Amino acid sequence: MDIPEAMIESQTRQMAQDFANRIRQQGLSPEQYFQFTGMTPDAFMENLRPQALKRIQSRLVLEAIVKAEKIEASEEDFNKELEEMSKAYNMEIEKLRESIGEEEKKSMMADLAVSKAVDFIRDAAVEADAEEAPKKAARKPRKKKEETTTEE
Repeated sequence: MDIPEAMIESQTRQMAQDFANRIRQQGLSPEQYFQFTGMTPDAFMENLRPQALKRIQSRLVLEAIVKAEKIEASEEDFNKELEEMSKAYNMEIEKLRESIGEEEKKSMMADLAVSKAVDFIRDAAVEADAEEAPKKAARKPRKKKEETTTEE
């Protein structure tokens, strides 16, 4: 799957920003983190690239499942999400609702649909029987070794 470089860079920057916010909440600045670890910001960003690529690939697969299975988030799903957010931010739900623009709501609905796709996959998954897996592997046709005979 070819992912545009700009998309990878954007995801990497977002992940770096999320990390910086988390460590600031713990009382540490990104600069202090780099001093403690001996890592440079460039090396840090480079280390995030493989994770960013995986996140993008996963998201694209989940979005394809949303489309193929016609999974949609409902207003009820959106309202539940707002309720959870209002509790997390200790904010009145109506004020939160007013602060969310149409584009942000669209983005939230897409995220909720992707979450439903994860649920869809989980619910459709079938646990492999521990005894069945070796039997299936044994049934695979194997290439026959050429037998050589020697006459004495």
